[in-house]
Amino acid sequence: MVKEKTCVLIAGSGGGGTGMEIIKSLKMATHQYKIVATDMWKNSFGLMETPHRYVIPPANSTNYVDSLIKICKKENVDAIATGSEPELKKVAQNSKIFEENGVKVLLNSWDTIQKCTDKFTLTKILKSLNIPYPDFFLYENENDLSKINIFPVVIKPRVGGGSQNVFLAMDEEEARFFTKYLKKYGYEPLVQEYVGDHENEFTIGILYADNGKLLTSIAMKRLLGSGLSTRQTIVSKSNTKYVISSGISQGLIDDYKEIRDMGIKIATGLNVNGPVNIQCRKTDNGIIPFEINPRFSGTSSPRSLVGLNEPDIFCRYKLFDEIPPKIDYKYGYVVRGLVEKFIDQNETENIPKI
Repeated sequence: MVKEKTCVLIAGSGGGGTGMEIIKSLKMATHQYKIVATDMWKNSFGLMETPHRYVIPPANSTNYVDSLIKICKKENVDAIATGSEPELKKVAQNSKIFEENGVKVLLNSWDTIQKCTDKFTLTKILKSLNIPYPDFFLYENENDLSKINIFPVVIKPRVGGGSQNVFLAMDEEEARFFTKYLKKYGYEPLVQEYVGDHENEFTIGILYADNGKLLTSIAMKRLLGSGLSTRQTIVSKSNTKYVISSGISQGLIDDYKEIRDMGIKIATGLNVNGPVNIQCRKTDNGIIPFEINPRFSGTSSPRSLVGLNEPDIFCRYKLFDEIPPKIDYKYGYVVRGLVEKFIDQNETENIPKI
């Protein structure tokens, strides 16, 4: 019996993150999807986007994978995608279990995810590919701060993603504070050169699988003038504006072939087998990437809005071996805002817990 709809489970449906972006993208697709949403929080915005929803344990729980498998069997799930970093890692690590239960995993391999989320390892790989990357060093103690030649610098964990725990240090005092802060909470700090300026920052989406059998690319020049799209903004005494962007991108989608080609070079060099999202800046010294995330992006729904629906394309490729013809997506601005949702108190009490 042929199913009327393809069933996709979004683990970590969240509210303003990647999970919600995948849900919005699948709802925009011409292909029909039944969306199953899970989250560890019963008041999650994403859970309210579908009648097929479950509260499950956090990704670090010993019952996490078993809970998802139970839901997959109950709902006859065809494919699974993730909306948070912990769930991305847990599902990727256990991809074989899902595949054995007939569920396609819409993720890169665990090996690729490890390479990309360890920023120290990643920079070595990029250098071997002759791709420029900001100067950086791993911080071990205060003596290392003498290695900083010019401020500001970006300080972030060696392992991680999603713009979490990323700080801008304007001088040595601030660098000392932020590195100690990360060390205090068990992170290995990476001190990275601040490159370019905020008016030339881009986000790139590459979907690359099976050595290029599937390949799509799209780039957006980010607008970083609003609080929604910026995590940290500092104006120096010389009136220079320094910005650390958030994961909420808005801006101008255009051809940007040079930018997209660099993204394709990175995806090819890393031999990804799925979606990869790249943040970069165009500088006098060329296009310099500074963040690479091997997953669907927080910009998935804006890309779908202009006609490049990465979650839909990748799902149909994995399930049906479909390769879309050349996609002529629209050029123009995509801007974003906040949306509120009222949830009846009784409704959250009736969500099944697995």
